[in-house]
Formats: sequence, structure tokens, C-alpha cells
Amino acid sequence: MGLSRRVKPRYRTRNDEIVAQLRHSAGAAAPLDPKIVIKRKAAEIASAMALLHGGDWRVRIDHQEGLLMIARRGRRQTL
Repeated sequence: MGLSRRVKPRYRTRNDEIVAQLRHSAGAAAPLDPKIVIKRKAAEIASAMALLHGGDWRVRIDHQEGLLMIARRGRRQTL
């Protein structure tokens, strides 16, 4: 299956894309889901930690417990 069949366009037409960008730049965009915002920002922090400290970082978000954890994955020991 070709890549063009797997990738779905975000907007139906170029006009829809332009209108969406204008709404966003004017501050009239639809509000984002807070859970999505938290997920994106946690991933951004994990990426920054990887750039700063190296290694592979993981994100754990538990909305029930009120927990957000960004931690380095355990290092595997080589024998």
C-alpha cells in the first residue's frame, strides 16, 4: 500500500486549511482538550531532557492519581 493511501489529509481543501490557520492566528481557534495539552507538553519536556542529559526518557501520566512522571529509562547492563 502506498504512502498516499495511509496518510490522510488534515483538511478537506486548501481553503479549509487557510481558514483554520487564520482562526488560529487570530486566537479564535477551538479550545484544546486539556489532556492532549498535558500529553504534548510532557513529551516536549522529555525531548528536552533527552537533548540535555542524553538517554531515553519515558512519560507516565495518571489522571486518576494526579501523577505526571518523566524519568530516564533504566540503563541495561552489559556483561
